[in-house]
Amino acid sequence: MRALLLSGLAALTLTACGTSEAVRSATTAPSIAPVERPSLTARAATALHLRKEPPAMRWGDENPEWTVATLDALETEGVALLSSMPSDVLQYCPGYATASRENRAAFWAGLLSNVVTRQATGGATGGVLARGGGKALSLMGLSSGSRRAHGCGGGAEGGEVVLRCAVKVMAAQVGRDNAIAGGSGSRWLGAAREWLPLRSAQSRADIAGWTRQQSYCR
Repeated sequence: MRALLLSGLAALTLTACGTSEAVRSATTAPSIAPVERPSLTARAATALHLRKEPPAMRWGDENPEWTVATLDALETEGVALLSSMPSDVLQYCPGYATASRENRAAFWAGLLSNVVTRQATGGATGGVLARGGGKALSLMGLSSGSRRAHGCGGGAEGGEVVLRCAVKVMAAQVGRDNAIAGGSGSRWLGAAREWLPLRSAQSRADIAGWTRQQSYCR
């Protein structure tokens, strides 16, 4: 019996020693620093870079940061647009109903690029904004009051910030009326509540003609 007890105590002692050693190893092991996730903008830029070709925008190829900022905002402030089916969307994008999430985002970004370009160039159909045209972006028609009403401030911010706000406003107004644009002078609908280019039948036809031709809408 004594031999059995001694044997048991020896086993417990060895187990305890092993546990203590494991604890010491765990407490003295070097810590691993947490991996910092890339920012949303960085991820959007990477996604844009990985596309076979960047989605076409009306402001041309000279402003890739605007495209990145708009696509980024569509994954956050404007994410509701990606699952929406406005009553008039097929007029602008015939393939929208079966489009992938990526192509839907490209469409909304392309639509907004049309609004921005027409607003900033006074309605010129062939206008292409110069790189760094933050001042031109301020001509989008988003007043300080409108920005504040949609929770994006009323100051004179840079182009990317203005575009993020524009996406937020568009998502709210399109969602409100289930329409991209419509109505009349007494009651505008959708994004036409905010932007003059969408109040003109001729301008809407030009915008729709452009977006329908893009690969993400076929």
